Amino acid sequence: MMITETHQNFAKSALTVLLNKTTAGINAALFIFLVAMGLILGANIVLRYLFESPISWSNVITRYAYIYIVLLGTAISYIEGGHAQIDFVYNGVSKRTQALFDLLHYLAMMFLCIILIFFGIKHVITMWPVHSPVVNFLSMGVVYGSVPISAAVMVVFLIKKILELNFK
Repeated sequence: MMITETHQNFAKSALTVLLNKTTAGINAALFIFLVAMGLILGANIVLRYLFESPISWSNVITRYAYIYIVLLGTAISYIEGGHAQIDFVYNGVSKRTQALFDLLHYLAMMFLCIILIFFGIKHVITMWPVHSPVVNFLSMGVVYGSVPISAAVMVVFLIKKILELNFK
């Protein structure tokens, strides 16, 4: 069965809706993580210097939140085209060659993201029984889950970008 332009447009619009909702959700989570980090660290500073009784788990929780902020923020930055690019060669070639460069770039990134997803999930499963020494209720698998989650977001974006390529 041949993929028609209607099917391709439907797939692109479905992926666009999915990415928009995912991006909005990630941005909300990043905001919550940043606010929580600020409040926890601020409370820890006050308790440490005024009452000489710091919160033992504050650095651990903020470190784990920071890991999610960096990896999910990287995925969002990639989706929004926020990464630096060296494009003097890219701009000097035809539109068709640019589309070929884009396809190679997207496929290479997708390959790397699939590796991150595959090995990231294996690592999450391996680390799930391990708990943080300071925060006993938190499985380390949750922390390591940030890698396959951010890579999966990028794969969905890359599929959308591949569908949008125009070799004409």
